[in-house]
Amino acid sequence: MNKAYLFLLGCFCLLLAGCWDEVNIEERGFVIGVALDLAEEQSGDKPIITMTDQFVVPSGLGTPSEGGNNAETPYNNLSISGQSLFKITREMALIQGNPPFYEHLKLIVVSEELAREPEMFANSMDLLIRDHEMRRETKVIISDQKAKELLEIESQIEPLPAMHIDRVNENMDKSGALIEPLRIGNLNEYMLEKNNYLIPRVVPSDGKMMFNGAGVFDGKTNQLVDVISGLEIVAVNLITGDLKGGYIEFESNDGEMVYEIKRAKSNIEMNIDETGKLNIDIEIDTEGYIAEVFSDNSLLSKEYFNELDKLISERMEKITSNIIKKAQEDIGMDFFGFRKMMEERHYKEWLKVKDNWDEGENIFQNASINVTVDATVRATGTVDQTRD
Repeated sequence: MNKAYLFLLGCFCLLLAGCWDEVNIEERGFVIGVALDLAEEQSGDKPIITMTDQFVVPSGLGTPSEGGNNAETPYNNLSISGQSLFKITREMALIQGNPPFYEHLKLIVVSEELAREPEMFANSMDLLIRDHEMRRETKVIISDQKAKELLEIESQIEPLPAMHIDRVNENMDKSGALIEPLRIGNLNEYMLEKNNYLIPRVVPSDGKMMFNGAGVFDGKTNQLVDVISGLEIVAVNLITGDLKGGYIEFESNDGEMVYEIKRAKSNIEMNIDETGKLNIDIEIDTEGYIAEVFSDNSLLSKEYFNELDKLISERMEKITSNIIKKAQEDIGMDFFGFRKMMEERHYKEWLKVKDNWDEGENIFQNASINVTVDATVRATGTVDQTRD
């Protein structure tokens, strides 16, 4: 009986989880931000990349009562240059007492200078997509300056620069000028499917940083080809139905007003006619409030509300038509996701045009795209007037 009991006990022990690969948390070099730039000094045929890792310094995060040292910086940025990012990460282990650990990586910043170089962006993303430590939720942004400079911009609220940028990137419900954060998992899908895509763009200035538009990337080359502004991002979000909040400024007979958008949706219909021309009809519906008025006139009139609805609708139609025109005529590239919609909704027609969407016959550039907007003002805020 005792032997049978001991035998079963031994078998159960084999099923218990072990900790053979355990590493003490104090020995981890937690990296929360990575910046990628072209090195200032280049040699040879292959470009040299400067990789900057932002390591967390736990002792600099706590308050004095928690044993923290306020005089100590809560992060440490380490930069190394080379042609291989994998090799760079291993070289960091020769400098840092705690080797880099990327499972908590929040943010990857890429300089526009690097992203405009042929094949450089895709090559630099390879390790970050492929490595088993990398989380698919890690966000990717671009910077019009040196990427590593962003990891040096401190905030009074958030002690870690990478975390500060990461949190601002989530404020889509407050500003329509922000696009949905691009996560590295989604980036991998775009690259595999060769779909054009947008990456949020950050502009550092006077020791601060601000999101300002997005970079337009060619899905075939994964190269930055152009940038669009914050207002143009609002227009893109209206078209795609991704707008979660924000505002529109417009002119009325009483002066400038601000319309806060509380709800927005779009309906997109597309077809290819008998001549092979692509036709896209976009209907946008929004609801919102008058957030700010630069006049002393009363707004409590049904006729005046109807006039405001019309003015806001016209303003939205103008900015959406402008970004479509820019995409077709200036950039020559579909970054609205129409290509994907066509594939999902009209697969047979898609097979006929997929090789000529952005090139060859340029189906997208020659498409007829019409936008209609129905904007509704629901209220004027808590008061009609703030002054006589």
